[in-house]
Amino acid sequence: MAPVAGLPTYPAGPNSLILFAAIVSMMKIVGVGAGRNLLTAEAADAIENASVVYGSKRAIELAKDHIRCDCHEIKDYKRISELPDGAVVLSTGDPMLSGLGRFAKADDTIVSGISSMQVVSTRLKIEQTELAAVTAHARDINRAKELILSELELGKTVFVLPDARFNLQEVSKFLLDHGFSIPVAVCEQVAYPDERIAVGTTENPPEALADLFSVVIGGAINRGDRKITIGVLGPAGTFSEQAAKRWSTEPAEFVYFSNVGEIVSSVGNRIDFGVVPVENSLEGSVGATLDALLKYNVTIVGEIILPIQHALLVKSETAPIKTIVSHPQATAQCRRFLQRHFSDAEIQVAASTAHAAELASAQEGVAAIASADTAPRYGLKILFEEIQDVDENHTRFIVLGTTVPQTSWQDKTSIIVDLHKDRPGALHELLGKFSSRDINLTKIESRPTRKALGDYLFYIDFQGHIHDGKIHDAVQSIEGTVARLKVLGSYRQAVYS
Repeated sequence: MAPVAGLPTYPAGPNSLILFAAIVSMMKIVGVGAGRNLLTAEAADAIENASVVYGSKRAIELAKDHIRCDCHEIKDYKRISELPDGAVVLSTGDPMLSGLGRFAKADDTIVSGISSMQVVSTRLKIEQTELAAVTAHARDINRAKELILSELELGKTVFVLPDARFNLQEVSKFLLDHGFSIPVAVCEQVAYPDERIAVGTTENPPEALADLFSVVIGGAINRGDRKITIGVLGPAGTFSEQAAKRWSTEPAEFVYFSNVGEIVSSVGNRIDFGVVPVENSLEGSVGATLDALLKYNVTIVGEIILPIQHALLVKSETAPIKTIVSHPQATAQCRRFLQRHFSDAEIQVAASTAHAAELASAQEGVAAIASADTAPRYGLKILFEEIQDVDENHTRFIVLGTTVPQTSWQDKTSIIVDLHKDRPGALHELLGKFSSRDINLTKIESRPTRKALGDYLFYIDFQGHIHDGKIHDAVQSIEGTVARLKVLGSYRQAVYS
């Protein structure tokens, strides 16, 4: 047997078997988890105190912050019996679920890790006892399909670990032919920053966009008695929450976040949907939202246009107001009112208008600019109503999910375009792709790429759905002429009133 790169070699001779037996004892197989930041305390301790570490490239990457000794990549885990005494072998996920645990000997220690199945069950709110795991290799897909079918017939929801060639459409058709019209979820890059979870059905299965993914199939997904989760800016009572309540047509559980980036990054894993402000009729676009749309893989699935009316809320009507606190957008929308009535007051920033109300409820002499609806929630009194500078004050909120809704025939599509730099007429050429197809633009806005001065991204909204023939044709034509095109989603256009 040829030596494996990174593994020790041992001398041949009459005592080699005794030496080999002594050397191979007491190995540790340590699960590093299925993604980033999933190391258990026991696993971290084992890695930090190891004399030598072996693992796959991915496992080493996940554990690199805890490795204090020599580290070697290993590609053939079947030969881990050749590793030296005290070696720590890294396993992605959990060693027993990944299969690496079967190579352990009686005296070896196995340190369990957090598997992708555990993470996915948490994301989809499925009890692990309801799941059955099936490994699906494209080379033996017929056996995999039969195993999945068998578990479904037993009432289980199936967690499938496929290889990159796994054809979900083929498997879904097979299950439909056997009478299973059930939910299907594709879970990509679980526990990584670009995690994405898309839910569909065997009739319309979601598409896997990444090589690193798993699939869940079965009735435990999206049960009727399970509320959808919607992420909004917190605390309770924000305009973001009001917009979410207007959009949602079914019972929902609201999850409160301190900033827009946290909401957007959590869509598809911690929450089903996120509702964030994207532009205001007075103050323009919300930069944090535009940046997050570029950074994270989410889909705009809806929009709400919410009329904004601000009030000045206080704990005590008699205490002099020394400080006024609110979200910067709200403060800007009431600038003339503040200059006229409270020019000497200190203006402080809060994460949201509801957060401002919460702060004002804690002490006298502090007033909050917030919705009048939040006053009873935080035990505040309304000192002034409708203090915004312009009555026609509206904020557009977008709803973020993971799958593109079907056309409603009253749709809008949003994209981000990065033009080739220093090419004369590039923007004119881009706009011509729309005008030549009679596509109506509803918004175009530039934003710096932050790479170089004069280098811009363009955020464009236009009427139509990505599944419409001329829209699809336009997007394909644009893609061939620009440095980057990101389709943010197609969704029903909100009515502005």
